[in-house]
Amino acid sequence: MYENLKLGVSPITGTVFAGRLNKKGNMWINKVDITEQFLSCCLQYFKPGTENTISADGKPLYIITIKPAE
Repeated sequence: MYENLKLGVSPITGTVFAGRLNKKGNMWINKVDITEQFLSCCLQYFKPGTENTISADGKPLYIITIKPAE
């Protein structure tokens, strides 16, 4: 059921999608908007009041800071 499931972000709307791509991998066959669930998971993973470093190949790329709105 979940094989070949992909995540993507629309460059126009910023919407986060989960779904399947065609065989070429360049077009969605079906997709579901999961933006709210994705952001909720991010806030559970990156706890409020923390600073998190995102790395690739052992090199730091980004620092994500989560702080509550005042």
